[in-house]
Amino acid sequence: MNPKLKTLLFFLVGAFAGILTMYLISNYKIEKKSDAGSQKTEVAQSENKSETQFGAEKPSEESSLEELTNETKVISFVKSNHKLPDYYITKSEAKSKGWIPSKGNLCDILPGKAIGGDKFSNREKQLPKGEQYYEADVNYNCGNRGADRIIFTKNGDVLLTKDHYKSFIRQ
Repeated sequence: MNPKLKTLLFFLVGAFAGILTMYLISNYKIEKKSDAGSQKTEVAQSENKSETQFGAEKPSEESSLEELTNETKVISFVKSNHKLPDYYITKSEAKSKGWIPSKGNLCDILPGKAIGGDKFSNREKQLPKGEQYYEADVNYNCGNRGADRIIFTKNGDVLLTKDHYKSFIRQ
């Protein structure tokens, strides 16, 4: 076989393998996201209909984001509904829609939305092991995110931190 032809064939097979690998990786991520979406839908359908009026509250011109993310309101909602209000959006969802954290442009890109729902890794090991924790901003008023967060579980356990995870207050 001609060495030039052999090199060309080798290059084509390598390029095809690379493209196929990228295709599979991209589709796996999409399937993973859609599976998570269907699980959220199933959970929402199976929940009882006793969700408080606060959860149905949509951000409007009358209600500022600071009022909606008020720590007592959000904590109360999470304790009774075991989830965040609908106006919370994960960091990855916000970034995919144009949010750039360093610019503090969440209110410009996604008005009426706050960051929350991401898994909290508990790297500092300050919280008990064996639980899956989630985080959410509270007392947020546009611009850069402050240090106030809640950490919560699907069981309705809620902890408040006002110093960006250095200390926690059980609610």
